[in-house]
Amino acid sequence: MTKSVFQIDAPKDRLFEIIADFNRWGEWFPTCKEAKIVTEKGTTLQVELTLASMKTITMGLEFDLTPTQLINFRKYSGKDVKDYVGSFRLMNASDGAGTVVMGEMEMDAGAIAPKFLVSKMMEKSLAQTAEALKQRVHTAPVTSKYAVAEVVGAAATGAAPGVGAAGASSQAVPARRKRIVHVTQSGEGYRVWLMGKTHFYKFE
Repeated sequence: MTKSVFQIDAPKDRLFEIIADFNRWGEWFPTCKEAKIVTEKGTTLQVELTLASMKTITMGLEFDLTPTQLINFRKYSGKDVKDYVGSFRLMNASDGAGTVVMGEMEMDAGAIAPKFLVSKMMEKSLAQTAEALKQRVHTAPVTSKYAVAEVVGAAATGAAPGVGAAGASSQAVPARRKRIVHVTQSGEGYRVWLMGKTHFYKFE
């Protein structure tokens, strides 16, 4: 699995809505010529894509969304490559400057290309995605579809934003939530603690 970590000066909900707006991937996502949502069931979507890489590749990807936090994807149709999986995890930057994005991609291209070449392609794709996403922040339409995700979640519990279930004010001490991920930045890269395991990603 090829991995990359990069930081973007934009809030999580803004980046999430850009990545999850699959019908517009052709406008910004590297190598994507066309993308179209074909089915949508809750937070699971199936998308047909045409990619222009070593050759034109057509495939179907299934995306599982955890709004404003995580986007997982896997290939479900297409004969051009044997397998393609990956994810984008979004976390608030520890320095308060925007969002840290952890991207992962893995492709089994079969006879099209050897594994070492595919790995290089994934590294390049993640680097290009980081740069394209930084630019897309300034041009993508604002839908606010996911910007209100946390507010909707609060409403589902019967509480207004900033008010607890018992009607307490927003100044009440919040319940302590279990931390599953923490990102810190050093001079050489990012140290990511994720569910008990520590990973280090060097700057490119």
